[in-house]
Amino acid sequence: MTPNAELADWCQRQSEDAARQIELFGAGGVRALLEMPDGTTQDITAGVVAHQTDNIAMFARLIAALTA
Repeated sequence: MTPNAELADWCQRQSEDAARQIELFGAGGVRALLEMPDGTTQDITAGVVAHQTDNIAMFARLIAALTA
């Protein structure tokens, strides 16, 4: 396997992991909470979903470049 093919495979696995996180957090059944040093929490679920959506798009561009 060439280095580009190996990297494309890694990107594909990362993209699939991001999609699983979107499925998990996007459905609303699981919340992502950030605990602050003072003990308060902040809901960061929307940020996690947005970040993983961006990751999927980035990995798609990388895969396209690596396999062109």
